[in-house]
Amino acid sequence: MVAIHAFQSTPPGLVSSSNAVTTARRKKTSNVLGASLQTPTTTNGSSSSSTSSTSSTSSTTTATAPPYNQHHHHYQSTPSAVLSIDQMNPILNFEKNGKQKVLNATGIYHLIIILLTMPFWMAAMEILHWAGNTFEGFDPSRAKFDYSGKVWCRSYLQLTNCYPEIDGDVSWLSQEGDRGACLFVANHASFLDIAVLCCVLDPVFKFIAKDSLKKFPGVGRQLDGGEHVLIDRTNKRSQLRTFKQAITYLKEGIPIMAFPEGARSPDGRLMPFKGGIFSMAVKAKVPIVPLSLANTHAVMPTVGFLPVQSGKDKLRVFVHDAIDVEGKSEEEIAMEVREALLSELPLDQHPLLEMEKE
Repeated sequence: MVAIHAFQSTPPGLVSSSNAVTTARRKKTSNVLGASLQTPTTTNGSSSSSTSSTSSTSSTTTATAPPYNQHHHHYQSTPSAVLSIDQMNPILNFEKNGKQKVLNATGIYHLIIILLTMPFWMAAMEILHWAGNTFEGFDPSRAKFDYSGKVWCRSYLQLTNCYPEIDGDVSWLSQEGDRGACLFVANHASFLDIAVLCCVLDPVFKFIAKDSLKKFPGVGRQLDGGEHVLIDRTNKRSQLRTFKQAITYLKEGIPIMAFPEGARSPDGRLMPFKGGIFSMAVKAKVPIVPLSLANTHAVMPTVGFLPVQSGKDKLRVFVHDAIDVEGKSEEEIAMEVREALLSELPLDQHPLLEMEKE
């Protein structure tokens, strides 16, 4: 799948006010958090057990919902998992679009897995797309078509030892919750975020994605054939059309997945939110469910052409309680979402300004 982008510029005062609310709340709860923080040894041990179990059953569980960890962990005391370029042991060091990229042994292994498995995904998409167009009522929302992408992402991450730990209010992640549509929002720190999210979100959902990504193999076909919401950020008409299409999906009971930062963070730290995303939830009268994605920036940083290290004991998704939007302004909603995301992110994913205030 792809990165999701917001529509408008950052509302005035959002950064400073959201930082103040977050910092104040953290000061009030610092004693509680300090008592509940787990040591790296305990956390890693728990994650290792969960991940090993997932890996050992990968041949039979790739197309099923992942096992959920019901235990709450705080990773904010865990040392940073980010590697220096020297620690990555690059085999290739080159420039792409004017930016430095490295490829190491881990990345080469990922490339081999992608080349071996992606043809099956692409073939499945073509078959399902043909069936959806040929047989009336076969796949009206393209849920089956999109599920082929979820199967590929889960298989890929299991085969590469990068399957994430999943924690929090997991009832929002499957049809069993039966809570209707919602707007999922997550921090965006790595291109790996997309595959990780496809491990987590079981019901049919639609990304809001930039239309330029249609040119990428696999991903582009999934977006186009799955009838996801595509946006041209340089065209205001496209932005308006995207807004209306997303609201239509929400009113029809289909969740939307969006990254309110509007772009990938270059260093993994949470960036200010762009405007427009949260107003979709207000207009459609649906709750917002924040998802904290931890350490994807360490496993596949901006400098990495592909992942540079294993995600075992590092990758984690925390599903927060739903945020009711009724009677709230977009700025108030943004503050709540930001505070929720930061509460379950490692400290090296917190904005530097907030780190200094603490």
